[in-house]
Amino acid sequence: MYGTLDAISSGPVDARISKNSTMVGVGMCMEGIEQNPVVYEFMSEMAFRKEKVPVLEWLKTYTHRRYGKSVQQIKEAWAILYHTVYNCTDGIADHNIDFIVKFPDWDPSINFGSRPSKLNSMHTFRSRTRSRRFSFQERSSDLPQAHLWYSTHEVVNALKLFLAAGNDLAGSLTYRYDLVDLTRQVLSKLANQVYLDAINAFRRKDVKALNIHSQKFIQLIKDIDVLLASDDNFLLGTWLESAKLLAENPSEMRQYEWNARTQVTMWFDTAPTNQSKLHDYANKFWSGLLEGYYLPRASSYFSYLFKSLEKNESFKLVEWRKQWISFSNKWQAGLELYPVKAQGNFLTIAKALFDKYLS
Repeated sequence: MYGTLDAISSGPVDARISKNSTMVGVGMCMEGIEQNPVVYEFMSEMAFRKEKVPVLEWLKTYTHRRYGKSVQQIKEAWAILYHTVYNCTDGIADHNIDFIVKFPDWDPSINFGSRPSKLNSMHTFRSRTRSRRFSFQERSSDLPQAHLWYSTHEVVNALKLFLAAGNDLAGSLTYRYDLVDLTRQVLSKLANQVYLDAINAFRRKDVKALNIHSQKFIQLIKDIDVLLASDDNFLLGTWLESAKLLAENPSEMRQYEWNARTQVTMWFDTAPTNQSKLHDYANKFWSGLLEGYYLPRASSYFSYLFKSLEKNESFKLVEWRKQWISFSNKWQAGLELYPVKAQGNFLTIAKALFDKYLS
C-alpha cells in the first residue's frame, strides 16, 4: 500500500494555474495497476476538479461510495491511513520492498553495504517483554533496508478499526478487499522485522534465536497466504489462467503460462549462480505465489544459515543461489494448478491473525 494523496489533491490544480502553464489535461501512465484503488479513483477525479480538494472530507464520501454505507470506524480508519500509508513525502521512490516477496540476496556475515543517507534509518517493529504486541521504533542499521515512511503503531490501530466494522460491512466485496490488503500490509511489515531478528541471531551465532525467528518468518508467509486466499483479487491462479486463455493451441498455452510465471518471479536473464537483475521486480502478494514460490526460497536460505552455524563455516551464498535459481527455473516451467476462487472467511481469518500477532 502506498500513495501521496496530498500531492494528488493539489498537484494538477497547481500545474494548471502555474505561470506559463501549457497543461491541457490530466492523465495517468501506470506500469502496474490493480492496487491502491483510492489513489487511482482520486487521480481520475482530479481531471474534473478546478480547485484543490480537502482530502479528509473527500475520503468520507469515498468510503460511503466504496462500501455502500457510512460507518464511523471506517471513517476513523481512513483518517489514519490518509496521514500514514497514503502520505509518503520522503522522496524515496523504491517503496516496493518487503522481504517476503523481495528477499535479500546477500551474505549476512558481512555488512549489506552502504546506503544513501535517506535509507540509513528504518522504522521497525520491536516486541515488548512478555507480550506479542509490537511497537514502532526507528534505528540505524547496516542490514537490508525496507522502506517504511509511517508509524506502524498507527496503522495497526487503523486495522483494529477496520475489523470493528466487520459486522456492518461483511457483505461488501470492497470492504473484503481493503481489509485483506490492510491486514497483509501490517503483517508484511512485521515480517520485515522478524527477518532482521533472524539475521541478527545468525550474526550472534545464536542457533536457538535463529530457529525461533526463522520459523516465525516462515509461519507469517503461510498465514498471509491463507489470508490472501480469502479474496479473489489476490490469487496467483487467476493470473495464470488468464494468460492460458489467450492461447490457441497447447504449445501457446505452455508458453503463455511460462511467460506469466516468469514475469512475476525471476524473469529470464539468469545464470546458474546469478539471479536476473530484474528478479522480484514484479513481485506480488498473491496466494499460491507465497506458499509455492517465496516460502521455499526463504526456507532454503534459512537452512543454509543453520548449516553455516552448525559447521562453523562461512555462509555458502553461491551454493544457495545455485539451489534457489534451479528451483525457480523449474517452478517457472511448472504446470501445477492454483485456485481461481476465494477460500475461507476473510473476516474470521483477519481477526485470528490480528489476535495471533498483534494482540
